[in-house]
Amino acid sequence: MGCAAVNLGEREILFGYERLQQEMKRAAFPFISGNMVYQDSGEPFLAPSVIRTVEALRSDGKRRKIRVGILGLARMNPGLSQQTPDGRRIVTADPVSAAREAVPALRKKSDLVVVLAALEPEQARTLAREVPGIDLVMGSFGAIQLANVEVPGQNPATPTRMLYAGNQGKKLGEVRVFLGEDGKPATMETRLVNLGKIVPDDPAIAELMERNRAAINDINRKEAPQVDAEKMRALYEGASYVLSEACKSCHEEAYRVWQETKHASAFRILEERHQDYNPACVGCHTTGFRRPTGFVNANSTPRLMNVQCEACHGPGKGHPEPTGKGYGKAGLDTCRVCHTADNSPNFDPAAHMFKIRHWKTEENPAAAGASHR
Repeated sequence: MGCAAVNLGEREILFGYERLQQEMKRAAFPFISGNMVYQDSGEPFLAPSVIRTVEALRSDGKRRKIRVGILGLARMNPGLSQQTPDGRRIVTADPVSAAREAVPALRKKSDLVVVLAALEPEQARTLAREVPGIDLVMGSFGAIQLANVEVPGQNPATPTRMLYAGNQGKKLGEVRVFLGEDGKPATMETRLVNLGKIVPDDPAIAELMERNRAAINDINRKEAPQVDAEKMRALYEGASYVLSEACKSCHEEAYRVWQETKHASAFRILEERHQDYNPACVGCHTTGFRRPTGFVNANSTPRLMNVQCEACHGPGKGHPEPTGKGYGKAGLDTCRVCHTADNSPNFDPAAHMFKIRHWKTEENPAAAGASHR
């Protein structure tokens, strides 16, 4: 993949010292960490940083070599302590203190200083404010995505840039560095690139990811709780889910339209992609996930698979009389709960609503205020 370095995070070390050593030997890139240290001495467990030389093209056509200093930092976790074979322990030190010690020396040897940070964004901002000399923080913390963030440090004229690309492989962080008249970095632009269908997957990486998804999904399947859905429904006194078949008697045409949409077979997409036991995915492919009497898992509540009528219109028990006149109201905001920019980057409200249209209205279905019953 052409990686220059990889920052050691908390999770990499949780598998144990021996496993980590095996993985580092296999890797085609160096692991670094400025604040994973030996508890007894405070000395770094790995090299804190590396320096890579890259060739840049100037506007006058001349080429210049730029030295990029890369420092790795992880958040401080007082509960993290990994024993080594010789009885020593690896712990995390304060990242800001570690940066204060490492950055000055790295700055002298580098034209550009980059911190690979397994830190929460606010911790990264603190780092940028308190430690001078950092040009760029490339961060990672769960699904958080950030671009074009500038943090004024001790020298407001040279703010530190921050870039977080998330953890789902949907975005690529891109940094463009522009050289000044002296041939050294002068300005910088950061952005997130959407890895949509126009960007083909690397076959080897795609195969690795598919095996990984299948393995994790199998673990989740084995650990999924067995729930008695009927007993759960009997104990709940509020409005519960009654399935799309119950809607058919009064809404036969709407039911027919629904059957022909992708909503009616949404769960099959997860099964094909080995994501049917992924709690981050099933909520938008089922009905009533994490709600009383709603979908629990494919083993316990298979009848609530797919995006059924009640996924958008709410639990139907008691409809039409007791639930009142306002039952069933839905609109574009309802769609946006699942069809977010990340989940559905190509979502076109007008086109998609036309495909699922099963209501009678004179309103423009693409309008933000459009609703139906």
